[in-house]
Amino acid sequence: MPKQKTDNSKVQARALASKHQPSTPQLPTFNARIEGIDYGILDELTGYAVRRAQLSIYADFSASLGVYDITPQRFSSLVIVSNNPGISQTRLAEVMGIARSGVVAIIDNFEQAGLLERQGSGDRRAYNLHLTKEGQKQLEKYKQAVKEHDDRVSQHLCAKERQQLRALLGKLCVEPE
Repeated sequence: MPKQKTDNSKVQARALASKHQPSTPQLPTFNARIEGIDYGILDELTGYAVRRAQLSIYADFSASLGVYDITPQRFSSLVIVSNNPGISQTRLAEVMGIARSGVVAIIDNFEQAGLLERQGSGDRRAYNLHLTKEGQKQLEKYKQAVKEHDDRVSQHLCAKERQQLRALLGKLCVEPE
């Protein structure tokens, strides 16, 4: 019986130690092009090229901001709330293109961290969102890290090419007629 108690103590000690370790997501290394692989029609597809680029960019974003537990979605939501104080959760979900329940989870996380607060809107079912002073401070830190990330992933493009790429990608977002 004492041996089982000792083993249990070791398990608890390991669990406690891992709880205090910073967690950075371990993503598999992404190689956008593997030598010797015939990609066939995939090389002709715009969507495939965009997805491959997105995977590569996301891997760098995660490596850059994972220590802060910030994903592109979380970063975007903080920027939208910062630039649109008082935005409702429903409107934020619409802007982000995600389910309202997804926004609620993001907001809950930020509220617990003291970065964002919900304020009543007069409608018991709706809240207006505002960044706290700490939220504004942290967002500035995140913006700097994201700018460095963006410069890194687009380093092979000149300023004009970056602008052109954003414009071309914007054209892909237009609703079909």
